Formats: sequence, structure tokens, C-alpha cells
Amino acid sequence: MKSISAGVKILTVCYVLILAGIIFVADRKSTQYLLNFIGNIPYGDKLGHFFLMGMFSFLLNLSFNCYKVWGILIGNLIVAGVVTIEEFSQLFVRGRTFDWTDLISDFLGIFIFGELARLIFLKFRSGNQG
Repeated sequence: MKSISAGVKILTVCYVLILAGIIFVADRKSTQYLLNFIGNIPYGDKLGHFFLMGMFSFLLNLSFNCYKVWGILIGNLIVAGVVTIEEFSQLFVRGRTFDWTDLISDFLGIFIFGELARLIFLKFRSGNQG
């Protein structure tokens, strides 16, 4: 389990760097055109929020072995906090707009992918105890 955990942690760090790059591109007016293709996909922006933050939650929860605080997955708490701060920060970034539906899409992805990580972790852990 340790080697899988180490691999997941490395993948999580890589994923965070990719997310930071996407946010950097989105925050710069001169590079926003790189993300324009998302507007051509029906509900592309909301699906992007759902899957990007969901995968972040999935990987982070697996990295923390689906540890819970107050009955809530710690990875979900961390991702929800970061996402909320990032979304509200858009109120202060020229060219970006705060959107409640983006935040809701983020939270749905965080919850669903967090639960998926929990189920996979429990299945993997019970399979290794035989």
C-alpha cells in the first residue's frame, strides 16, 4: 500500500501544478484565449469545474488515505476551502467573474469524487487484509 500511496502523492502534486497553470492562464487576460474552446462545449465551464475539482478531491483524499475530520474527508475540506477562496478571489481579478454555479459545480465534484475515493480506498484496504 505504501508504494501506491507514494505514487498517488506524486500524481497529486503534478495535478496541483496543472491546476495552478490553468488558473494562471485563466487569470491573465492575454492568455485567456487558450481556454476559449471550453465555451464551445455545452456546459463546458460547469463540467470543467466539476471534473477538475472532483479529480483534485479524489487524488487528495487518496493521498491522505481518506482520513476524516468531524466525519468529513479531510481532502474534501481542503479542496472546498481552496476552491471557495479561489472563486471569491475572482471578484478582485479583472477579466474574471465570480459565479455561484461554478462554486456549486466545484462542490458537487468534490463530494462525488471524494466519495468515490473513499469507496476505492475501502475496497483496496479490505482486499489487502486477507
